[in-house]
Amino acid sequence: MAFGQNEDKLKKEIEKRMSNIDEINRSAAVSDYMDLLDYILKKESKIEDSQFISEKLNEIGKRLLRIGENRKAVQSFEKALNRDPNNIESLLKKGKAYMNMDEMNEYALKCFNDVLSEDPDNKEALLNKAKVFRILDWDSNAMRAFRELLEKDPSNIYEIHKLVKENPDDPTLWKIEAEYFEDEGKVEQAIKACEKILTLDPENENAVDKMVELASENLSVAIEQSEKLERKGKKSLAKKLYERMLEKNPHDLEIIEKMLSYEPENIELLRKKAQQLEQKGEVEKAKETYRKLYEQKDDLLGYYNKALELDPEDKDLLYEKGELFYNKKEFEEALETYNQLFELGEDNSDLWHNKGACLYHLERYEEAIEAFDQALQKEEDDVEAWSNKGLVLYEMEEYEEAMNSFNEAVKRDQNAPKVWYYKGMVSAQEGEEKKARNFLKRAIDIDQTFKEKARNEEAFEDVKDKESFKELLS
Repeated sequence: MAFGQNEDKLKKEIEKRMSNIDEINRSAAVSDYMDLLDYILKKESKIEDSQFISEKLNEIGKRLLRIGENRKAVQSFEKALNRDPNNIESLLKKGKAYMNMDEMNEYALKCFNDVLSEDPDNKEALLNKAKVFRILDWDSNAMRAFRELLEKDPSNIYEIHKLVKENPDDPTLWKIEAEYFEDEGKVEQAIKACEKILTLDPENENAVDKMVELASENLSVAIEQSEKLERKGKKSLAKKLYERMLEKNPHDLEIIEKMLSYEPENIELLRKKAQQLEQKGEVEKAKETYRKLYEQKDDLLGYYNKALELDPEDKDLLYEKGELFYNKKEFEEALETYNQLFELGEDNSDLWHNKGACLYHLERYEEAIEAFDQALQKEEDDVEAWSNKGLVLYEMEEYEEAMNSFNEAVKRDQNAPKVWYYKGMVSAQEGEEKKARNFLKRAIDIDQTFKEKARNEEAFEDVKDKESFKELLS
């Protein structure tokens, strides 16, 4: 009985001393707590109540931990555990004290694992275990620990939210945030978390993939998010989002156009855009896009054929197509194209002129004369038509009529060098050397390139060795 009374007195003394210490300031408390710790250790053999001793040692450890005396706190927690190995709180707090000490995180981790072996659902141990992994830069382990924490109780997310606020530059925490928001169906918030990860770690491909995956599930959200990224100057990331969206929505015109803003010369994207516009019945826009597509392929004829397939009566395109054939010296095809324009009701000087030029090159001279006459009926002052008609007559060796046509041309334009040149050719063929030289000189005076042309001109073969011509062509 006496022994029990002594034990009670010791307990009360310990309680009293602890209460007194709690009331004094922090700096003085450290030495007093250590004195109390020594006192308990000296008297513990006289107290059979191991739980009481362990609890008091634990309380001292907690107080030392609270005022930043981590090493002394560890000593107190270890003593508490010596007296009661099942004191989970002492084991947990010992781990927290180790966390606060340099290079002691692996000891902390062991403490938390020991707690979890006894109490697998211990929230504080799970959270601190994850924190230790973070401190050790064991990111994959940290992720598993955070996931386990949320699996045990989704409400633990608030602890993670708190950690994120305290550590806004930790991509691991933002990744957990992103996963949580994804699981909750909060796509926009999950995307923002991924964006934050990429701000901290621009090369994090996993974050890019996750962000794209999240955004791609909701097209309007994805496009809006990509536009936000563009406004922030994060164009490479925005482009990746558009690329993934296009993979999942290959026929979406809006996404195709977004991608074209990054790759305006991408043939496949242009093809997709044109096809979608065609399907929507937006013919003019489709033609415009097909033009860009075929220009990239350097296939203008392919464009004309495709565009005319969409709109067979597009006269402007037929004119362009005819000109293309003419410039390629494909005169039969050019003539056929110009005839299509006549069938569509076109009837103007230029069209007759173009037809006449094709017929001339095809050596269908009589038809060519008729075409140029039609052109001149519509535009009497067409110098080019008079000139070309004269050239056809020259090829037919109708020199007098040819000269008449050239004279009509010169009457309307005194400075057309090729007309003077043609007049020189006619005069040379008719043996009028002086006239031929004078006309040729007039052409050369206007345009020196006709000097070289004349040196190789068959029409001047019989006269160019004459002294007057040699001097002119030297």
